[in-house]
Amino acid sequence: METITTTQTPQQSAILQRLDALEAALLAQDPEMPRHLGEIHRLLITHEELTHLLKDEQIAVIMEAQQLQTNTTLVASVTGTAGKKAAAKKAAGITLGDL
Repeated sequence: METITTTQTPQQSAILQRLDALEAALLAQDPEMPRHLGEIHRLLITHEELTHLLKDEQIAVIMEAQQLQTNTTLVASVTGTAGKKAAAKKAAGITLGDL
């Protein structure tokens, strides 16, 4: 059986280290969390290709930390089925002329 090895760029290594630190900071409610988020943001802006290499679980850690830091929640996770039905009912009567 053939073994496949992958090499990481320094940027990949840096973001993976920051993700590990961010996950630990989340669990411990560490005050360093904003610094880790800032560094991850800087790395993702500087090296856009890194966003394609992150797994869904890693992105979830970033989102969870960002939501905790900014004290926000995603609307989809808060809206129940009754709220979705009401929004769909209101939107059903809208025509292009109304816009």
